[in-house]
Amino acid sequence: MFLKSGSVCAFRDCERSLIELDEKGDADAIIGEMAHIVADSRQGPRGDEPLDESERNKHTNLILVCPDHHTIIDKQPRTYSVAVLRLMKADNEERIATLAKKPVAKPKPQLKNERIQSTLLPITHLPQAVFAAPCAFLQTEEAEVKKRIAYPQRKNENAPYELCPFILRDGKLFAFHNLRQPGNPFSSVIDNNKVEMKRTTEMWQDAEGKRRCVTLLNRSLYKYTARLGMRYDPDHTRFYFPVEEKGKERSVWYRSPNRDRIERLVAWEPKKKSTGEGKGFWWHLAARLRFHQMSDDQWCLSIRPERHLTTDSETPMPPHRIGRRVTSFKAKMYNDLYFKEVVFWRDYLSQGQPRFVLNFGSQSAVVDVQIVALDVEWIGIPGDEKEFKNEVYEEDLFTLSEREEAIAGEELDWNETEEDANEETHDEEAEFVEY
Repeated sequence: MFLKSGSVCAFRDCERSLIELDEKGDADAIIGEMAHIVADSRQGPRGDEPLDESERNKHTNLILVCPDHHTIIDKQPRTYSVAVLRLMKADNEERIATLAKKPVAKPKPQLKNERIQSTLLPITHLPQAVFAAPCAFLQTEEAEVKKRIAYPQRKNENAPYELCPFILRDGKLFAFHNLRQPGNPFSSVIDNNKVEMKRTTEMWQDAEGKRRCVTLLNRSLYKYTARLGMRYDPDHTRFYFPVEEKGKERSVWYRSPNRDRIERLVAWEPKKKSTGEGKGFWWHLAARLRFHQMSDDQWCLSIRPERHLTTDSETPMPPHRIGRRVTSFKAKMYNDLYFKEVVFWRDYLSQGQPRFVLNFGSQSAVVDVQIVALDVEWIGIPGDEKEFKNEVYEEDLFTLSEREEAIAGEELDWNETEEDANEETHDEEAEFVEY
C-alpha cells in the first residue's frame, strides 16, 4: 500500500509527504496513517458496509493519508463514504503509477545552424486568368477536342512551344489561352461570343476552382515534358524516360551550371558482374512533379526522384516484383545522392537555362531553377557533413529577354469583364423592379 501510494497522502489535492525529514540529527518520522475504508469492526466508520471479515485488514481496504485527513474522514463517514474513499485511493495510485513511467529528462542536445536544401523550385509567375467558354463536347470527348485544336506555330526555333492544356467541365472548355482572341487554338470547338474570364487568384480560394487550375498546370507539364522525350505514368503519377527503341539503352545530354554538357543513362538494363548478362529487368529514371500552393500568392514545383521499372524496356513490371528492388534502391539513396537526382531533373527540365517557361500564348507560368533553401537550427544528422552546392545558371541577354517576354504577355482587360458583369447585374435589377 505504501509503495502504490507513493508515500503521499491520498486525500484529494493534499499530496502531503508522509515522511518528515529531520534536520537536527534525529531520525526521520513516518507520519502516514493507514485508514480503513470499511472499518475493522462493525461499529467503526463505514463498518456496516458488507465486507467479509478476512478482507477488512488487507491493503485493498486501506488508504494511506496524513493524520489530519485520517481524523476528517473518520469523523465525517457520510461525506467520505466507501465509494468516495475507494475512488480517492484509485485516483492516487493511478497518478503515482503514471509518474513512475515518466521518462527521465535527458540533457538537451547541442543544436547547429545549417542550410537545408529542399526539393522545391519557386514559380515566379503564373497566368492571371482562366478563360471559359461554352463547348458542345462532353468531358469524355477530350480526344475529339484535341483533334480540332489549331496548335500555334513557333515564332522562331528558339521560342518556347505554345502549350494548349484544357479541361471540359459543366458544358464549358477551360483554358489558360485567351479564348477571346480571334483564331485562338480552340476557336473551332467553343462559342466565341460567350467567353468568361476568371482571376486565378479568386479560383484558388475555392476547392473546385483550385483543382481546375492545378489540372491545367499539370496538363501543361505533360505536354512540356513530352517535348523533352519523357512520358507520364498515370498509374503511379510520375514522369519517366522511355526507351527510343525497344531493348536499346537510352541516354540524354544536359547542362549543369558548372559544366557544358553531360551525358547520362536514363533507361538501362542492369548487368550481372560475374557474366555481364542482363538481369531481366530495366531501370528508367523517373520523378514525381507536383504543383503546391505555399501561400496565398506563392506556388512551387516539387521534384521527387523515383524509378520506373519494366521487364523488357517497355512492358511495366508487375507490382509484386517491384517492391524489393525499389526499397533496396531508395535505402541507398542518401541525402547527397538524392539531391544530385533533384539537381539532374532541375537541369534537364530547364535545358540549361535559369528558368523554364510553360507558354500559353498571351500568358505563361515561369519556374525558376534556384532550389528553395531553408536556414534551420536543429540537431543535425550524425556523419552527414557533406556540403551541397545549389548552383544556378548565369543570366545573359537571351535568358533575360525570354523572361521579360514570358511575363509581359498580353495585358488583359479586366475593366471590360467587370463592366460586363455590372451590366448583367443592372439588367437583373431592372427585371426585378419591373416584375
